[in-house]
Amino acid sequence: MFKYSAKLACVVALVLSGCGGAPEQQASESETLESTEQGLIWACDGTRSFNRYWKVNGVEVGREYCDCDGTLSEFGQLTGRYSQTHNFYCN
Repeated sequence: MFKYSAKLACVVALVLSGCGGAPEQQASESETLESTEQGLIWACDGTRSFNRYWKVNGVEVGREYCDCDGTLSEFGQLTGRYSQTHNFYCN
């Protein structure tokens, strides 16, 4: 009976050690903030009017305003994180 219990304990230990989930993934190099932003940032091409607000550590450091004629007005520093608000689509 003891041999059976010992064998069962070994089998259970092997099964549990093999059920650790998916293999650990190596940490990949993260993208730089600039490359991530470039894919998401709206172009001021006359298709829509929008405002863009730039922040560093939660403090606004710059703004951009895009008009329907394609004019982009920039104020302050355009660095850090940004948020965009869509005003309307242009005709």
